[in-house]
Amino acid sequence: MRDARIAVMSFKVEHNYRFDSAGKLDADDWIILPRAELRADFLLDAAFADEMVRRYFEAVAQSVPGIRVVNDAQGVRYLVPMGKTAMVFAEPERIVDAERAETSWRIAGGFLLAHRVSYGGRFYIGAEWEKDGALKLYSTIRRYPPRLINWFGITRGPVLYHRTQGASHRQTQEKFLRATAVYVTHSRV
Repeated sequence: MRDARIAVMSFKVEHNYRFDSAGKLDADDWIILPRAELRADFLLDAAFADEMVRRYFEAVAQSVPGIRVVNDAQGVRYLVPMGKTAMVFAEPERIVDAERAETSWRIAGGFLLAHRVSYGGRFYIGAEWEKDGALKLYSTIRRYPPRLINWFGITRGPVLYHRTQGASHRQTQEKFLRATAVYVTHSRV
């Protein structure tokens, strides 16, 4: 088990989080893995896309105290104690081809999303081949309007977001991307 912990820690997760002038978040988290580090049987296919989805929501459930992830016909919901819905992901889309395996959802609701917005953004998890042959594992959010920005404005809201919801998101991304990196490489768990 000690070797697995060392291997997981050796994968460096990169982060880039930015808010636009309207207070919408674009967040990118990723790991780049050299092809030589990948398992010989690794395939960028629908089964791997399914595995990434499973691993992501498992990481959410493990990283965020009190959160329960429900994946049903209505989409994916993060439920907190007393039945409150923190986040809703709906209308999944999947792209799988020779270069990429990606699943994305429309961010459709929950108390973490700003009130009265016409579009809650989109969340993506996937993997793609880089030009140099390396594999990029990623998690991306586009045009997400957090409620904290809505409440506290574009000046103070991002600071609060990064210390609360953003910190939790970053921790989950670290756990998910590192665990997925171990899964696709020669590392053993």
